[in-house]
Amino acid sequence: MSLKSKRVLVLNVDKDNDVGVATGVRTPLIGRDKVASVASLFAIKSPEDSDTNSIFAAINTYDSLVQEGYTCEIAVIAGTEEGGFKADVKVASELEYILKAFQTDGVIFVSDGASDEQVIPTIQSKVPVISVKRVFVQQEKSVEETYVLFYRYLKKLSEPQLSKVALGVPGILVLAVVALYLSNLLNYALLASGVIVGSVLIIKGFNIDSSLRSAWSESPIRLIASVIGFMMCLVAIYRGLSLGLQGAIFPDQLAKFTSLVLLNTIDLLAIGLAIYLGGSLVAKYLDSSPTIWHQIVSLVSLVFIRQIVIEAAPIVADPNTSLIPIVVISALGVLVCALMVIIFSMTPRFRRKAPAQPKS
Repeated sequence: MSLKSKRVLVLNVDKDNDVGVATGVRTPLIGRDKVASVASLFAIKSPEDSDTNSIFAAINTYDSLVQEGYTCEIAVIAGTEEGGFKADVKVASELEYILKAFQTDGVIFVSDGASDEQVIPTIQSKVPVISVKRVFVQQEKSVEETYVLFYRYLKKLSEPQLSKVALGVPGILVLAVVALYLSNLLNYALLASGVIVGSVLIIKGFNIDSSLRSAWSESPIRLIASVIGFMMCLVAIYRGLSLGLQGAIFPDQLAKFTSLVLLNTIDLLAIGLAIYLGGSLVAKYLDSSPTIWHQIVSLVSLVFIRQIVIEAAPIVADPNTSLIPIVVISALGVLVCALMVIIFSMTPRFRRKAPAQPKS
């Protein structure tokens, strides 16, 4: 198949929905006439917005392709003002609508900057991206225009999706430095700044804030139990390693060190895991989940695992230690857990409900 025989979609994406906010028009927009009409209205309402140029650039790209004989269509889709996950979901939904209206073999993506290009993976999951065109707006090289442009960028930073990082983090840094200065601890200003900036980068880089919001909305009890349990496990590991290093020379006495770490870690570690499993159990109970017995069996298993580790620690330090206690505990744990699984599986309250069969 030749390239010109393929159906091409020229797509402009406005992730923060400046078009909708300025014109009141709802996206998606399909077709040159509709896109050109809205672009003209947008240029009148907001002539300084770079999204205006990117839409006209998309129209220009579309016209060029049509003149060259390509079968193509043009469309504009938008996200939401707050950006983030909601904007990506809206962009994906509008793209699906476009693809139903126009079956395309590939997309030419036109945008005015990197923020809009963040949705490219979302687009590529549904249709191949043939080309990406970024529109750069030329600026007047005068001092006055530079100040005006700087003011506009500062005003842009007040938008909700940017203000938290662009204004909030510098504000925290300033307050931290002032507090250290008043406490005669200004020598630690660089260290404090590094901790604050590093924490923000980690939270934003791994999307921890969104994950926590999602977990909280799903089940606050499970989230709180998970955090407490995780902190307890960290304390357990730290305590076990510290006491292990105090009681044995590492790595010369590796066996003794390992035995001490196991003995001094397992209790707090078991408590931390029990808190997490208990939180999940309560959350499932409140949701009337039929799989609540998973947490019950896990808690009982945790009791036996703790005892197995306690019995294993002396064996690690001295292989001549009797194996009978650990074998008995392991066999008893397997037997009890197996019986619990059988009992819960046979109890109607804990069975998964089979989907209703359609009547013939």
